[in-house]
Amino acid sequence: MATSVPIRVLILGGGFGGLAAYLGIHRRLHGDSAVTVTLVADRDVFEFTPMLHEVATGGLLPSSIQLPLRGIPQCCLERFVEGTIRSVDLDQRVATVDVPAAGNQIELPYDFLVSALGSTTNFFGTPGAEAYALTLKDLSNARAIKTRILSQFERAVHLTTDEERERALRFVIVGGGPTGVELAGELSDLIRHELSRVYPGLVSHARVVLLQSADRLVPQMDAWFDHQSRSILGRTAVVDVRLRTRVREVRPDGVQLDGEFIHAATVVWTAGVAARPLELRANKPVERDERMGRLKVDEYLRLPSYPNVFIVGDQAWVYDREERQPYPMRAQFAIREGAIAAENIVRTIAGELPRAFEWRNRGFLLSLGQGGALGIAFGVRWSGPFAWWLYRTAYLTQIIGIRAKLRTALEWTLNLFSPRDLAKL
Repeated sequence: MATSVPIRVLILGGGFGGLAAYLGIHRRLHGDSAVTVTLVADRDVFEFTPMLHEVATGGLLPSSIQLPLRGIPQCCLERFVEGTIRSVDLDQRVATVDVPAAGNQIELPYDFLVSALGSTTNFFGTPGAEAYALTLKDLSNARAIKTRILSQFERAVHLTTDEERERALRFVIVGGGPTGVELAGELSDLIRHELSRVYPGLVSHARVVLLQSADRLVPQMDAWFDHQSRSILGRTAVVDVRLRTRVREVRPDGVQLDGEFIHAATVVWTAGVAARPLELRANKPVERDERMGRLKVDEYLRLPSYPNVFIVGDQAWVYDREERQPYPMRAQFAIREGAIAAENIVRTIAGELPRAFEWRNRGFLLSLGQGGALGIAFGVRWSGPFAWWLYRTAYLTQIIGIRAKLRTALEWTLNLFSPRDLAKL
């Protein structure tokens, strides 16, 4: 594949989709000087975000779910750029990036582009939500949640009335999807086990309130997941699940519902995401999904008017013909889409036809705290300790980097015999 001028592949985003695209190209073009790859990300680490709820509740340390992007294989990586994407000119084939280390903007030309910038929290225009609610999208969010939890218990020690303690120790989670349910399960464990030993007189005042606007938890799955999730979470006196409950406003001291105000010192918003905005300059039409801002692509993950541009992950609106709706915004889809985008770039360079994106459902797993999980795999539903073991095993295989795998396995093992980490991050 020798050419006089290297073919330039530019990958925007260091999350699941971007890293899968890079690793896919690396595997296929290992040591090929005819292709250079530039990876751009706004931070120099990859974060295994499905485990953020465990960091937020002391089950894992941040280093267990991090991979330095500069440490990935370098043989076909021309450069890594730590910066923020400002815009992409699709006709001129150039991306503009703010680079803090350089103190200015740089322009990165490309022949093939993979945009995998992920998503941001979607507050759906709810007054006060962005200002007063915590979120759970990255490690900085997980650190903030853990610090808030521990700080509120420490603060409650010095309060004098039961009402004050209950308000300080009421944790409202808005959104009953996978992230909200998993956070509620882990937070319940943290309160009932570790914090009950440190603050024995306060645990009776602590509550986790899980608010879901839909009529069931984890609505993207069938009713069995809702029933089992509520059954497991409801076995303790800590978690209060409320369905068909919409938050109208978030305030510094709680949330306003329809006809009710819940006093709470901590509100965590896990109610949804939207595609991360990207300014595109284009003379040809580029279509977006109005609700989530996702860029609509063809079956090969390309922008129809710009076949050298691939969109993957939460940024991509990919139509599922069987379900007659777009594929969900989840990590497993981003990984697969990134791999297919990489394969199609290599196929195009070689003069071959691209491959259509197809999804084979490998199952779904949901953690509900120590020893508790739900899952569907191999066409069979699982719950209890085996599902929890399956969850741990499946995610351990997906964590990138041998150091991160070993750290995670060690911490999970230690958690079976010793308390979680209770240090503020």
